[in-house]
Amino acid sequence: MTVPVSTSGTTAPLPRAVSRRYRHRYAVLDVETTGLRPETGDRVVQIAVTLLDARGTVERSWSSLVDPHRDPGPTHVHGITAERLAGAPTFAQLAPTVAGLLDGRVFVAHNARFDWKFVSAEMRAAGVHLPVRQRLCTWELAQRLDLPVENLKLATLAEHWGVRQLRPHDAEDDTRVLVEVLREELLDAAGQRLDLPIVVPREVRRPPLSARLRVLVERIAQSR
Repeated sequence: MTVPVSTSGTTAPLPRAVSRRYRHRYAVLDVETTGLRPETGDRVVQIAVTLLDARGTVERSWSSLVDPHRDPGPTHVHGITAERLAGAPTFAQLAPTVAGLLDGRVFVAHNARFDWKFVSAEMRAAGVHLPVRQRLCTWELAQRLDLPVENLKLATLAEHWGVRQLRPHDAEDDTRVLVEVLREELLDAAGQRLDLPIVVPREVRRPPLSARLRVLVERIAQSR
């Protein structure tokens, strides 16, 4: 269920001009979820993280399915069924590993507010500190680059830079693709002498148990 942290030296480093301008280490992340709103009880069902140094070299990668303690949500989107989740760890069990991976790095995701609010809510519910002080959205960075593309979806950016998607809406493959997109964006941004749209994120609270139970009852009633 969980792919152990591994090292990788296969990614060629970006030019030193990039790391001189952007002196960051990155945690590139993607989550698949049961829905869109952690504040109403939606949960993470898959998470993947890849760590990059300041020159965009892959240092480590890790991923896991996650038992959400509820139905997996839109299986037609992420393909994750209850059968696949059987025996998967809970987010609370994974939280210390996630904290260690993200510690001191820029949290990077595509539409980063979405991934951030889920990871933040899950970490808070697990009672584990989220050691992140900076967040970077690759969608917002692409917007600054003024690229000749019709939209800024991950699939569109991947096609623009010749990055092949193997399993769209799979957190592990989306993270692999996003790593290459980020590297291209950093190179382009450095060439244009742009500042990165890095923000200081806020933690998101999961709702109290009573609120989550109320949402569950409403969903059951609607399904009848």
